[in-house]
Amino acid sequence: MIGTQVQAENSVQLIVIVLFAIVASTLVRKGRADPAAKDLQPRQRIRPLALEYLDPLLAIIVVGPVLAHELTLDSWHVLAALIGASAGIPIGVLRSRVQFVRAIKRTKSVVLTRSRAEYVLVILLVILRSAESSIRQSSSTLVTLLVAMLLALPIGESCARTVSIVQRYRQSVTESPSLGLPD
Repeated sequence: MIGTQVQAENSVQLIVIVLFAIVASTLVRKGRADPAAKDLQPRQRIRPLALEYLDPLLAIIVVGPVLAHELTLDSWHVLAALIGASAGIPIGVLRSRVQFVRAIKRTKSVVLTRSRAEYVLVILLVILRSAESSIRQSSSTLVTLLVAMLLALPIGESCARTVSIVQRYRQSVTESPSLGLPD
């Protein structure tokens, strides 16, 4: 019975990830097709603001099921997750400051600089997700507390980065409607 429930949860998660990937790839193509993309510096890219809104959702979809299990263990795991998410907030704000280049009002997009931190976070998520079964079997409370903290960190980081980028977009559009780009 439990095995069937886990398989059903994994199937639903897979379907959501596939749907997310389809929407995200459409939005990424929209950013690449933007005429302003030809004027970008190396390592810069145009991302529709809608794609930024989806980023925290992806973090939740990827780590949510594992984190949910950790949160059910006891209140110490909830506290560890809150600490991890809280640690992710300043990281997300700092990353948004480094990444944000400018806003493009006409297409409701932002120009962002790629950073190595993006790849590090993806690798962290993949490692944690891959180690899920080993973590669940771990008898060490310290290990599972650390895992709860590490699982919540990218969620806090992603939410904070998204909020910060959207705020910077709105501020840029308000301060300078032309944003240095021809409309």
